[in-house]
Order: sequence, then structure tokens, then C-alpha cells
Amino acid sequence: MSQLLETKSEIHAEVTAPAPQWKTDFYWILRILWACRVSVVSALAGLLLFGLVDQAQNLFADRSFDALLFGAHYWLFVFASVFLVWAFPVHYGARRVLEDADSAWMIPYLLRVEMRDNDIRSVRDHVRRRFGHVILWTPRLLGLIPFVAVALGLRGALASIENAAILPEATATRDQIYALLALDAATAVAFVYFVAKRQRIAKFIGASMDLRQLTYASLHATMAVFVSALIWPFFLSDHAPRAVLVPFLLGSLVLGASWLVRKGYETGRPLLLIAILFAAGITAANTHLDDVRALPAASGAPSKADRQIDIAEAVRNWKTANGCTETECPPALIVAAEGGASRAAYMAATVIGHLIDRDGDLHDAPQLGSPGRRIFAFSGVSGGAFGSAIFRAALADAAEKDAPTPPCVNTARVWVGAHEHRDPTKSWRDCLQLLVAGDYLSPAFVGLGFRDNFSPRKFFFGEESWMEDRAALLEKSWERHYDFVTNPAYKKDYWTGELIQTGEPCASGAATGMCRRLGYARATPAGKWAPLLLLNGTSVDSGTRIIGTDLISTRPAPATNSRAPLYPAAYDFFEMISTPCKTPQGDMCPAAAHGAEDVAALRDGPDILLSTAALLSARFPVISPAGTLRAKDDASHGDRIVDGGYFDNAGLASALDVARALKGQGVTPLILWVQNDPVGALTDDTLPPRAAGTPRLGAAGVSFVSDLFGLVAAPVDALLATRAGHAAEQAALAQRSLVEMNADTDRYAGDMTASFFQIGVRVAPVLVADGGDDPLLDATCARFKGQTLSMSKVSMSWWLSQSVQADLDAQLCDKANRQSLQDLITRLKQKLPLVKAEW
Repeated sequence: MSQLLETKSEIHAEVTAPAPQWKTDFYWILRILWACRVSVVSALAGLLLFGLVDQAQNLFADRSFDALLFGAHYWLFVFASVFLVWAFPVHYGARRVLEDADSAWMIPYLLRVEMRDNDIRSVRDHVRRRFGHVILWTPRLLGLIPFVAVALGLRGALASIENAAILPEATATRDQIYALLALDAATAVAFVYFVAKRQRIAKFIGASMDLRQLTYASLHATMAVFVSALIWPFFLSDHAPRAVLVPFLLGSLVLGASWLVRKGYETGRPLLLIAILFAAGITAANTHLDDVRALPAASGAPSKADRQIDIAEAVRNWKTANGCTETECPPALIVAAEGGASRAAYMAATVIGHLIDRDGDLHDAPQLGSPGRRIFAFSGVSGGAFGSAIFRAALADAAEKDAPTPPCVNTARVWVGAHEHRDPTKSWRDCLQLLVAGDYLSPAFVGLGFRDNFSPRKFFFGEESWMEDRAALLEKSWERHYDFVTNPAYKKDYWTGELIQTGEPCASGAATGMCRRLGYARATPAGKWAPLLLLNGTSVDSGTRIIGTDLISTRPAPATNSRAPLYPAAYDFFEMISTPCKTPQGDMCPAAAHGAEDVAALRDGPDILLSTAALLSARFPVISPAGTLRAKDDASHGDRIVDGGYFDNAGLASALDVARALKGQGVTPLILWVQNDPVGALTDDTLPPRAAGTPRLGAAGVSFVSDLFGLVAAPVDALLATRAGHAAEQAALAQRSLVEMNADTDRYAGDMTASFFQIGVRVAPVLVADGGDDPLLDATCARFKGQTLSMSKVSMSWWLSQSVQADLDAQLCDKANRQSLQDLITRLKQKLPLVKAEW
């Protein structure tokens, strides 16, 4: 502490060698920043968030409020929140600590109690004389950083759409961003003037300007926000969505935390650290907080014996819906929907919706009117699993109503089609896009920023959790958006239908949309078809797949009078949460089958909603926590489940398992892989010298930064890149397997024998305005004639801006994607012989 003691001559004698002046100055500057560390962390977090994170930048491309009245109110609310809820607390929290009358932050408590009053005053006077300007300007500069952070976010949002001018949404977004940059600058100037001239402002308006009163008001508002997040989380996310929520997350706790720092200096106790540890301890003690949400047993609930269906029975039902004869049948399509949050769901919705809209091109008999009937199953991961659950819900709703039209009745501003005046009641592509285009990010942020940081047990000592975690909030946000889009009652409700535009979570007994239970495929009306689900998660304990599915995990093996595994190296979710086997033999449970017959009664675990089932696969940190699975009547055994992309981000592993089972039933399987991770243009100069297909080489990735942080960065980069690497390996395996599997029927297929199809997202798609082979696409793509499109950043989040949606929508106009779609539809028209083969 020589820097402290230099100010007093009698203390100098105890110091053998005074520190150089630059060291003393550096020490005090660091001590000043440490004293206002809460403000520093808040400001720097904003800089990093808006400067580096695409998803945060994309918030400023939000055109949900493009109407002048809505837009003015929304964006003024955003910048008022930046001013009052973030910048002001950052400034005033730091100022109150640094300008405290006792200046307790200058001298550590244990040293201060040993010093004489004169020595303490001498140190304080010296520091204030030498570093007065630093003490004065540090809070002011920290208070300006939120506006700099917002400017960085706006700049990033602008850069992502600079080459996408052919999209009307991108052009409108660009104009909006320019206006917001001006508004940000004006708000920053107003903030500087307020801080520097507050007394003059007070004198002009004839009132006292006591910032402590404003501080108290801010503290009360913070408490109100915190209580709202705990008790009414959707109230906060509904009324302060997306960009408005960020200032609350970064700034609302700053004044309270700064007060704890100040009191900690006065008392010599680390009060802020104690508060953080207390909240963390309360939450950690709630060991049931992250349990996967299950439905309680209820009278009138469907029988669990009907929850999962045998592959042979499922194939029979699919054959009926597709008009198969005893000898021939069209191919069955399995859709593998890649992970990628809302971006994955939206891209899959675009592709699947278009295929359903072209059902009429299949030339089936008139009585075969089940939409999407060629799709046997969806194998989804993360956002692809969410999309798959939505598609299943929509198709099941349509099947029960015996309607070929989609279930959408309301539109929503968050969907790009609402700004283009598209009608989601007539087009499946439009409806499915709308159903996945909701704002699911805001409720998750409320849980992440507030709820999950202080979540006690019920009455603090009970076994149950007092409140649901952010994963449940995400699930309920899916339920609410689906309810709003499909419920005609909201047309008569101005507040919900026009302003808030969100519905209600699943009520007890609800059985449509995302409130359906996973499984129960037999409930689909006779002659109709709703594709089966394989929702792929990853086990934390073993690293293997955990699959939530309609299918029984085994299939009959008549030759040995036993059951054979459908996917031998993966868990079945319902088996995991059921009563454990009482008479195991090695790795088998003999009681689970009577010869070749399945014993469904042993899978007695609780039901889950489709929304919960989708999130089994979409628990990617930090937005969603790992979910805890517990065996029935034995809570000490179970597992934790995380995002399916850790194992296979493509969903192709499960898709290939089902393809093998389909071939065993004589049906020709096809796989469609829907990708969403943007791929750049291919260049020949990055191709290794191999005479066959080979992965391409990218940039070496070696730089000053990579070498500086190589010890940590390289393993992390490799771990993240393995998601794409595993997907490429699975795709190659699926292609080879399908060629071998379908060789016996391909000779009847004419010129089109492909069995594996890919549709993806390209940074610079080759747009074809008029292919002449798809009237629906020709109408959509006509506006791109002679145009080029390039979006450098296609944000991946649980909310998508309208410009990102427009870019994904345009991907079907890409030359390669159009060709894949046309080849797939040609293949789906075929009638092929039923040839059983074991694979």
C-alpha cells in the first residue's frame, strides 16, 4: 500500500523505496475503476454485447413497429430506457461511490481503522487534488458508454444488410437504422447536457434537482421490475420486448448493487459478494428448478399404452393416407431439420410449407387430402426440433378438422409477411413461417436476467420449485404465440390482437396446437396423417442421443420372436422417466416384451406437452439450462439433457435409423436435410488435390489474437466446429446408405433416383426468377430478376428481424435449392414396388 502511505511524511519512513509516480498514478486509476466496478461491468457488458454479438445487433433491425404511431412510441421507449434505466444508473452509481463524503473507497477498511484521522484526511485531500478530474469524468464517461454501445449495435445491424438492397425489408431497415443513429446521438447529447447542467435545468423549471430522489425512484422501479419478473414474467416481456429489455437487463440492478459496494466500503464487509452468493445459494439449493416440465396425472387423460406406436403400425397408417396398394407405394420422406434456434425453424417452415402447398402436384387420388402426407417423420434438432413440433401441431390440427387449409387465422407484426400483406390463412408456407416467427427471446431474457438468479424452493424449504425456470418461459412463449395465431377470439380483442399480439399458455386440458401431448399418433383420424416426431437431445452423463418420439424404441423381430432396437445407441425419453426395470438381464429388460410384442405398460412416466418435447432438443446455453430427467419413483436416478446439436446438429442420425426401419417395411425412404447455417460462395483455390469429393479449405485462422488466446480459443473453436463436422459425416453416411438401401427399387424410378436432398442457406444465393417448373416459386421469385443478394450476417436467435426472415424466404429462389425442390417433388410422385429388406 505504498501509494496510500506516500502522502504522509511520518509514514514514508516505513517505506524503503517509494513507488515511481507512474505506478502510483496507475494504481489510483485502477482503484477508481474498481470502486465503481458495478458501473464498469454494466457499461463494458453493453459494449461487448452490441459490438460483437450479431443477435443483439439484430434487435435494431426490428420493424415490428413500422407504423408511425407504434414505431415512434416503441423507439422513444427504447432510448428513454437507455437514458433512464441504463446510462443514468451507470453514471450516478459510479458518482455516488466516488464522491461519497467519507471517500471510504480510497483506503481499505482494515488499514483505515489503524490510521489517525489526520492521516486519513491527508490521503483523501491528496487523492482529490491529484485525481480530481479522473474522479469527476469517470462517471460521466461511463454514463456515455451505453450510447456508444447502441451506436456499435446499429452499425453492426447496418453492415449485415448493406448488400441486401433488393429486399424491401432490408431497405426499410436501413432507413430505420439511420434514424435510430440520429436518435441515439440526440439522446447522448441530452444526457451530457443533463449531467453537466442539471442545476441550471432545475433553476429554469423552478424545481430542486435532488438526484437522490431520482435514485430512490430508480431503486423502486428496479424492485418493481424484479418482482414483476418473478411473479408476472410475461407482463415484462410483453410490455418491454426485445430492444427495450436490454437496458433493463444491463442497468436496472446497477444502483442497488452500487449502494451495496458503497456500504461495503463503509463497513468493511463485501456486501455485494455476500448478496451474489446468497442469491446463488438460494437458487442452487432449489435442485428441482430445472426439472423437465411434466404433466400431472389426471382423470380423463389418454392411456399411456397408446402413447407410442410401433413402426409397423405407423407405416400402415401412412400407407393408407398415401393410397398405397398391396404392391406399390410412393416413397416416404423423412425431414432432418438442422439446429439453429428460430432461424432453423423459419428455414424449415419455408421449405415444408412450400412442399405442402405443392401437394396438388403429387397427382394423388382426390380423396387423399391429408396435407403433407408424403412426410413420414421429422427428425429435428434444437430450433429444427421446435419447428418440427410446430409443423406436427399444425398438421394434426388440420387433420382433426378435416381441412386442407392451414390453421392460422391471425397475423402478427413480427412476421415479415404481415408487412407484405400475405395471407397466412391460405398458404401453408405463410402460415408455418408465421407460427415460428414469434418473439421467444424476451421471455427467455426475463428468466435469464432476473428469475433464474433468485429462484428459491417453495416456502424456501419444500421439495418443489416456487417458480418455473427460463426453459419453461421459453416453452410457454411458443404456446402463447401459437395460441394467438390460431385463435379467432383475438380478432375481437384490440389490446391483445393489435397491441400485445400474444396469446395464452396451455391451460389444463388443452389438447390442440403446442398443448398437444407428445405421442398419441393413433389419435389422428383414420385416413389422415400427421408426421411423426423424433426430437433429438444429448445426454450430459453419457453424451449419447436422447430421443423424444412417437415411436416405440424397438421393432418386432419375428425370426427370433423378440424385439430389435430401432436406434440401438440412443435413449428413449419416455423409457428414461418411467419406473426402472425390476428384473434386468445385462443391458436388457426382458419384461418390456412378450416375445415380439411390446409391453407399453412399463413406460409409465408422465406425459409432456409438445412445447416441452421441442425444448428437450433446444437446451443450448446460456439461453436454456440443462433439463433434469428423473426416473419415476426413483428421483435419485436419471440424467440431464442438453441441446441435440452436441451429438448431431443435423438430425440425420435418427433420420437414418427410421429410414432403415421403413426399408424393413418395404417402403422406399427419402431424406431431406434442411440446413440454415449460411454458407459462403465456393472458390476453387481452396480445394485440396483429391480426385473425388473432399471438404474445402478455409482461411488458416492464424493471427495475433488466435496466437494470444490459442490455449483456450483453439479447443473451443474446434468443439463448436464439430457440430458442422459431425453433420457432414452423417450426411455422407446417409447418402451412401440410401444409395445401397434403395438400389432394388431405383431401377423402377426412371431418370430420378436420388434419395438424399439438401436445401440450405447461402450468403450470396444465385437467384433464379423464372425457372418455369414451379409456378408458386416463379411468382415469389419474379421480383429478383437480374438482382443479386448478399447478407453477411444471418442472425441465429429465438427472434428474427424481418430482414433476416426476408433473406431466408428468398433462399428458395436459389438455383441449387430450386433444383433440389423440383427433384424431390418428381421423386415423391413416383409409385415404387414394396420390397422389404433388413438394414
